[in-house]
Amino acid sequence: MSRKPRINELHPLRRRRFMQAIGAAVGTPFFCGGLAAGFRFALNEELFGTAHAYTQADLVPTYLIEINLRDQWDFGHVFVPPSLATAQNLTRGEGGDACCLYYMPEEITDGGQGLYLTPDSTALMPHLDSIAVCETNELCIGSIHGHEAVNAMRSPGRSKTQGSKAAVWEQEPGFGEQGNDYFYSTTPTPASLHNYVQKQLDPTLRNGIALKYISRAHTVCHFAGTKPEGELTRIQSVQELFDTFPDTVEDLNILPTPQEAQLLAEAVQRVDSKFLDRNGFNTAARERHDGNLTEATGLWHSGDSKVVSMPLTEEEVAYWSAGVPDQVGDNLKANIWEQVAWAFKLISNDVTRSVALEFDYLDVHETRSQSVMNTMGLQASLPLARLIESLKAAGIYEQTLIVVYSADGGRAPNGNSYGNSGKNTFVMAGRNVKGGYYGDVSIAGNTGSGHTYGYHVPNESGAPQAPVTDNSNRLSGSRSWRTVMSALEMPDDLCDEFEDVAGINPLSFMLT
Repeated sequence: MSRKPRINELHPLRRRRFMQAIGAAVGTPFFCGGLAAGFRFALNEELFGTAHAYTQADLVPTYLIEINLRDQWDFGHVFVPPSLATAQNLTRGEGGDACCLYYMPEEITDGGQGLYLTPDSTALMPHLDSIAVCETNELCIGSIHGHEAVNAMRSPGRSKTQGSKAAVWEQEPGFGEQGNDYFYSTTPTPASLHNYVQKQLDPTLRNGIALKYISRAHTVCHFAGTKPEGELTRIQSVQELFDTFPDTVEDLNILPTPQEAQLLAEAVQRVDSKFLDRNGFNTAARERHDGNLTEATGLWHSGDSKVVSMPLTEEEVAYWSAGVPDQVGDNLKANIWEQVAWAFKLISNDVTRSVALEFDYLDVHETRSQSVMNTMGLQASLPLARLIESLKAAGIYEQTLIVVYSADGGRAPNGNSYGNSGKNTFVMAGRNVKGGYYGDVSIAGNTGSGHTYGYHVPNESGAPQAPVTDNSNRLSGSRSWRTVMSALEMPDDLCDEFEDVAGINPLSFMLT
């Protein structure tokens, strides 16, 4: 084993510069975040040799872009359920039980495999062979008509009761009760587990990120559970994104040599050990903090880390923004097309392999006008189509999985509906995905203001089963979670480590 460097071995001039650099290092957002920010970055012991049932050879290099849409997003103008797309006597309107589908059957395009597109979503037509949609998934249970920041599809087994589970919200900045709710779980969310695996494959990767760009007090929880190395870097502003991924290598290297970065890490470890002892921190906290230091050491001297210019050029703005309605609200952060453009830059340059996006539309209650549905349709479909097109042009679409969630639940087709009934949607595109709309939503009867709706869960072949008109008979969130993991070729032994998804079969009809 090689001997660790000592500060007195440095040349006197280098030693003086090193001490000056420490002042700069401890002033960085990462270092100051440390313990107070909840140990965002941690080192999992498995990364350093703990025995696994799976081996390094079982891990596959892939890219994941997770897109989380709130507020109770409705894909009704993006992927129209087959029975509604072809219904001839549909009562349409914005309130009551009328259907919020504002295009007539002759305006809706049959893309095959049950995928029907509106004029708002026809940009997706060239890519439908690798886009899979399922909307009859386990519903959200948040106390405010379904609002929650977790979703059973992203963290199966999430519960209001702690028991042996861990809090999922602790890493989220500004977390509050306003439509978020407090849940506990043991199952890592997709981008966090993917980040954990990819950093085992390539420790030189920059940490995966979550863009915390929802305009309201709402958020989306990302949770690494027993794989703390998977914790994502939470980016809270556009400027923080640019600062995290600067334009030059020199900006990344706070300390000029790896030797000095190691010296600083050892010094901090000695100081912080005393602090942890004095304040009675438990073993888990110590492990997280050790990982925090490991991540920081790599940031203090990043060597030849890849860089990419994150600000969008005029040409890039014109391409990604065309026809996409802007974010609305009182605290605007970033448009969905900007987030997708930044994700593409990072992924296509292999800077990091795990990116989670967060975006919201206004909190719409009781009525949903055609303008609302058009806006949500365009915001969902145009950036997705351009992302797929760009990934294909870059030659990495087959290595990339895009997963889009109605993060806090979807809506029933009727105007006066909420996310604790009706649909809960996830969309997959890219790697190992078999295109199609799986399941269905139909007209079950008529009411004074519109219709009752039937929900057809797909069977094991993907064909729609007999409908139900209540909230029963939805697909377990554990199955959609395993479907995403299967598309990413995550080892079964790794997935089976988590009790609420162990031994669960994926929705194989969505996979090639």
